[in-house]
Amino acid sequence: MKKLQTVLVLLSMISVGTYAQGISGGAKLGLNLADQTYSGSGSYSSPGIRPDFHVGGYLTLMFTEHMGLQPEVLYSGQGAKSGSSKLKLNYITVPILFRFNVNKVLSFHAGPQFGVLASAKLKNGSNSVDYKDNYKSSDVGIAIGTTVDLPMKLNFTFRIIKGLSDINNVDNSSVKIRNFNIQLSVGYKLFGK
Repeated sequence: MKKLQTVLVLLSMISVGTYAQGISGGAKLGLNLADQTYSGSGSYSSPGIRPDFHVGGYLTLMFTEHMGLQPEVLYSGQGAKSGSSKLKLNYITVPILFRFNVNKVLSFHAGPQFGVLASAKLKNGSNSVDYKDNYKSSDVGIAIGTTVDLPMKLNFTFRIIKGLSDINNVDNSSVKIRNFNIQLSVGYKLFGK
């Protein structure tokens, strides 16, 4: 909670300081291609991609014509799939991204992403088991991507998010589990330039 409060205070201070440079914001939604990596005892594996969605909002806070920050708040469906089993992890994620505008159309972004686990279920056919206790309540990752901004307030984003945290919460387990996600988003600018 203290980390979230610190982030919100920092974003408030930045937004006041950058108001003259330009603030814009909007809504976005898109496809997640989520997976996980398992490592331990010298082995490494990945079960398989599970498609899901993400939805939320973003702000663009520009310091100069080319450099700024882009914080977001997203509801993000993640997890993995192995055969008929699906692991559904739902997070509230907060990416805080450094943004570099190449020009008015193309930009690149990178930075940390913080996630809070909202729910976790293991589904096998019609059976569903609550799995939230098996996973840590928070996740930290690194995000990198690119955005294309079109004149009609639409934007398209491609992003890769690699989990840095071991999210395994099972006692006496030597296996480290990390999230991995590819996002394809469509956004609509609601205000600002």
